[in-house]
Amino acid sequence: MKKLLFGLVIVVATSCTKETKTYKGLPVLKTNKNAVDVQFNSNWYKGAWGIKSNEQKDTLRVSCLNAKEPVAFASEIDSISFLVESNKTYEFYAQFQDSIYSHMLIIAEAYPKEKIAFETSKNTPNLQIQYTANNDVPFLKSLAEKYPIAEALANKTTDVDKILSVLNWTNNRWQHNGNVSPSKPDAITILDEAKEGKNFPCFAYAVVLKSQLENAGFKSRTIYLKTKDVETRKGSPGHVATEVYSPELKKWIFIDGQFNIMPVLNGNPLNAVELQEAITNNYEALVMKSLAEVSKREYVDFVYDYLYHFDVSLDQRYLENTDLKKHEFSGKSSLMLVPSGSKNPTKINFWNMTLDDYFYTNSLEDFYAKPV
Repeated sequence: MKKLLFGLVIVVATSCTKETKTYKGLPVLKTNKNAVDVQFNSNWYKGAWGIKSNEQKDTLRVSCLNAKEPVAFASEIDSISFLVESNKTYEFYAQFQDSIYSHMLIIAEAYPKEKIAFETSKNTPNLQIQYTANNDVPFLKSLAEKYPIAEALANKTTDVDKILSVLNWTNNRWQHNGNVSPSKPDAITILDEAKEGKNFPCFAYAVVLKSQLENAGFKSRTIYLKTKDVETRKGSPGHVATEVYSPELKKWIFIDGQFNIMPVLNGNPLNAVELQEAITNNYEALVMKSLAEVSKREYVDFVYDYLYHFDVSLDQRYLENTDLKKHEFSGKSSLMLVPSGSKNPTKINFWNMTLDDYFYTNSLEDFYAKPV
């Protein structure tokens, strides 16, 4: 049995019509090879469906985010497509070398969504996150001299346009590689080593993006996303991205340097929590804004599980080679936003970590306070 979460945005022209040959009352896809291509999310997956002999039934499960999702199959001589809806099934046969028929069953299922909620009132007096006051910081000055972004910002007048330009600049510095880390986790080191041909994981994009946004005049922070089962997940339970505060829009905006994406709903850029809510409740209206060609569905399939726990450092400043003391609250150096009614995670088995340096909150006002 095959299970795919992807949905199509392009459908091949040939579809099920009354002229299509049928077998046992179902449409037929002709092929001279023992595998056919499958199209999901604008991408063709060559030979993704192997033809079974003697009319054996094979099942493809398709997870629907839109009300209707197109699914297509193609051989070297024929193609067929369906517009599928959740909780419905679709069938056809593949005719292999004019004799053997393989029976294909498509089961369309609703995308597994998670409704989560947070407190909307501020419930932690005196809680603050410290941000870089301005770009008059020795490290940022050195970064600006070595890796200027003035050209990327030229003729950009709105906050969104500036943020998108810095996002695109950062995304184009290297290719993602989740298995290699820079020798030091700072923007200059990362960019130097990327210039030498090295490629890095998600956190490196977040680090560079934060620093370059600060050089562009914004308050910015690295945000860590964690799954609902962060404590016990056998695979990686986290992803790292960036949030930037727009004085023009008076709100925090989520951006992902690895994917070159800014989520927008009805013209409004979203923060990380708003992105989770938009995917859950208003997916069709959600737009992934970018200066590059990106896929909304592929990004949602990747990021959605991670949009459950959210955390940031309580001190976003550059403290190295300064007399500044690291900012903490109640003896903790990080702030984690946890959905109302959920358990505060205290460990991550995958990384053999104990989460003992977090102040937990359920309050959006705590987590998304205007930076001072």
